[in-house]
Amino acid sequence: MDAREIVETFVEKLWNQRQLDLADDLFPKGFAAEPIAHQPIWQGTGPDSMKHHIQEWVNGVPDLQMKIIASIAQDPQIWVRWEMIGTHRGVLYGIPPTGHTIRALGVTLLTIEQGQIRRLQTIFDGLGLMQQLDVLPDAGTLIQNHLSHISS
Repeated sequence: MDAREIVETFVEKLWNQRQLDLADDLFPKGFAAEPIAHQPIWQGTGPDSMKHHIQEWVNGVPDLQMKIIASIAQDPQIWVRWEMIGTHRGVLYGIPPTGHTIRALGVTLLTIEQGQIRRLQTIFDGLGLMQQLDVLPDAGTLIQNHLSHISS
């Protein structure tokens, strides 16, 4: 498989079809995710860490679907812009179910070597996700609160 096929398998079969055992082929034993921005703690290393990560999301958003919006490949790396959608029906990172539909956007840089994902770096709109789950107010409210605080 070339880099694009590996990424398509990662998104479509692991994330969307929940074929988690494919992680054993796609990730080496020493794999460790490297978030670009602060994100929930990633537990463990190797293929099992990816299985755990996906399962945690699926527990919170059982109908979760990932969609590749765009990708740019420059061997051995591929940038993927993606969208995640679903309904928050279970506990997600300690947040009880809200029933809200979520839409999160992100970018992941994957390094593909010897037919495996050796490195994965992701940044996504975690603030927007927390606002959709009513954990934080929307950006307009945050700005208005800040402006009213400094003008008083």
